[in-house]
Amino acid sequence: MESKHDPHPYENDLLPFDPIVIVRDVLSHWLLIITMAIIVGIGAFIIKEGTYQPVYRSTATLVVSTRDASRSVYNNIDSAGNLATVFTEIINSSVLENKVLDQLNMVEFDGTIAASRIENTNLLTISVTGSDPRTVFLVIRAIIDNHEVITYDIIGNISVEVLQVPTVPTAPINRSESNGVMKKAMLISAAAACVLFAVMSYYRDSIRSRKEAEKKLNCWCLGEIHHEKKNKTIRDLFARRKRSVLITRPETSFLFVSTMGKLRHRVEQHMHDDKILMITSVMENEGKSTVAVNLALSMAKKHSKVLLIDCDIHKPACHKILGLEQPLFYLNDVLRDGVPMENAIQTDKFYGLHILPSKRLPHAAASDLVNTDTFRELLNQAREEYDYVVIDMPPMSAATDAEFVMELVDATLLVVRQNFAAASSVNRAISVLQSGNSRNLGCVLNNVYTTYISSGEGCAAGYGRYGSYGKYGKYGRYASK
Repeated sequence: MESKHDPHPYENDLLPFDPIVIVRDVLSHWLLIITMAIIVGIGAFIIKEGTYQPVYRSTATLVVSTRDASRSVYNNIDSAGNLATVFTEIINSSVLENKVLDQLNMVEFDGTIAASRIENTNLLTISVTGSDPRTVFLVIRAIIDNHEVITYDIIGNISVEVLQVPTVPTAPINRSESNGVMKKAMLISAAAACVLFAVMSYYRDSIRSRKEAEKKLNCWCLGEIHHEKKNKTIRDLFARRKRSVLITRPETSFLFVSTMGKLRHRVEQHMHDDKILMITSVMENEGKSTVAVNLALSMAKKHSKVLLIDCDIHKPACHKILGLEQPLFYLNDVLRDGVPMENAIQTDKFYGLHILPSKRLPHAAASDLVNTDTFRELLNQAREEYDYVVIDMPPMSAATDAEFVMELVDATLLVVRQNFAAASSVNRAISVLQSGNSRNLGCVLNNVYTTYISSGEGCAAGYGRYGSYGKYGKYGRYASK
C-alpha cells in the first residue's frame, strides 16, 4: 500500500488548488460587497456635496469707441486694446470698488472681476464671478453704471457703450462632482472588499483540493468529485428547479458516472471482505447523501444484492434523491414497531438497489431510535443477506448518531465538501472515526470547482441540498468554530 505522503502525478503542478475557488468565495459575499460599496458611496457623496460651493458668473459685452467721430475704426480697435490693458486695474481699483459697494450697501465682495478684449475687435467683455447669483448680477450692473466716470478720468476721450447687458446667472459654472465621486468611491470600495475577501479565502483553513487534503488531513483522500450543474436546462434554471444527480439519469455526465465507478472500486479495494459501510460528513450540506446514493447504485450495478439504509432520521434525503414514492413502512417502523425489514424495503428500477428509507423524527427521538439493540440486530441481518450495505448517517456536527453506529459497521467514509468545513473540524471528526472499532477508509472531496488549470482528477459531480440541519442546531462538538 502506498504511503499517505507518496507523491501523486499532479504533485508538481503549479497551483495547489484552482483559483475559481477564491473567485466563488468572493462572489458568495456579493451582498456584503454591494452593501459596503453603497455605504461608502453614499458617505463620499454626502461629504463631497457638503463641501461643494457653487460658483456663478455674469458677463457683459462693451463697445469701445472714441468721442472724436473723425477717427477711424482702427483707432477704435486700438483704443479698445489700450482700454483692455488697464480696464482690469480700473474695475478692481478702490475708487470703483467703493462706488459699487456704496451703491449696493455692501461691506465687501468676495468674488472676482475680470475684463478682456475680444481679439481684433473694439469689444470688451466684463465678467463677475461669485457664490451668489443675485450679488454677481448686482455687482456687474453697478460696474456698468459707474465705470464711465473712472474710465473718462483716466483714459480720456473714450466712449464705452453696453452691447450685451448682463443677466442673472441661473446655473453654476462649476458642476458638482458628487455623483462622480460617489461612483469612484463605490468602485474602489467594492474592489477593496473583493481583495479583502480574496485574501481571507486564500488563508482560510479549509480543504480546496486533493493535494491540500493530503497535507492537512490525517486520512486518505480517495479522490475528488467535481461540481456538476443541477439546472440541466434553461427552463429548469428559470423555474429554479434542481434535479438530483444520479448515475442512472441520462442527463448526468459520463465523468460523474465514471467517477462513482472509481470511488466504488477504491472503496471495495479498501474494504476487502467487509460489507457494511457508513457514510457521514462533518457539517450539513456537504453532499453525503448524494454520494451515498450513487455509491450504492454503482455497487448495485456490479453486485447482486446491495442495501442502502437511510439512517439520517433527522433529515432523510435518500428517497428524495432517488425520486421514490412514499413507502408504507420506514426504518422507524422496523426499529420501533417490529415490522419485518423486507416489508419496508423499496427497490430501484434501474440497478435493483434495495433502499430502506426513514421518516423524519425530532432530534432526541431519532438518536434514541438507532441507539438500540434492535438496530444492531437489523445490521446483523443485513450482513447475512446482502453483499454490501451502505448507511447514510447525519452530519457529526449535528448529531452523535454516527459515533454509535461506527461501532457496529465495518468501515466509515467521510464526505468533505470543497472549501466548506475547517480542516481542524474535519480532523477532529476523523480522529473520532479512527478511534472506533470500524476502519476509516478516509475521505472523498466533494463538489469541487475547477477550470482544469490546477491539480485534480478531472472528475465531475454536483449535489443538491435537501434541507438544513439548522433547525436542530449546531450543538455537536465537531462544528466549525
